[in-house]
Amino acid sequence: MTTKAALRQQTIQALNGMTADERLRAAADLYQQLWDTQAWKSAVTIATTISGGFELPTKPIIDRAHAEGKTVAVPETLPKRQMAFHVLDDRTHLERTKFGLLEPTDGRVIAPEEFDLILVPGLMFAATRERLGFGGGYYDRYLPKTTATKVALAMPAQQAAQPLWPVESFDVLLDAVLAARVK
Repeated sequence: MTTKAALRQQTIQALNGMTADERLRAAADLYQQLWDTQAWKSAVTIATTISGGFELPTKPIIDRAHAEGKTVAVPETLPKRQMAFHVLDDRTHLERTKFGLLEPTDGRVIAPEEFDLILVPGLMFAATRERLGFGGGYYDRYLPKTTATKVALAMPAQQAAQPLWPVESFDVLLDAVLAARVK
């Protein structure tokens, strides 16, 4: 079994190595799969991230959610590896963190139990619904607090049939992993 750190590096390299066309086709497939889920259709309040760099772009998800009248919230990292999700709208102020991510500095905080759908980021996802995150443990601490449907969107380089990493007792199983069907 490969170490988590090595898998993270390999996955980042593979994602960075995708061509623009490969990324566009995989992203379009994942977005359509998401729009087709009952979880998306029935969700009123959605949590996602503001993507960066090699990640699946979340702007189309945020834009579609707003167009459909859904409330969107994005995370702010807090001390002790905690998070608070703030409503994201045209009045939200965003600042770049020391990790290079954009995070909200204001806006109403949505309690974990208010979410209908959480789009969970990560570096690798198993078809058996396990997730390899970025290593900070933020989502491992947050996800047990919510009953929202937990969905991951996996680009081709992020997919595994089974976990290729050690699964910990505190790892939260996702409700669904949507896997891009294009290569």
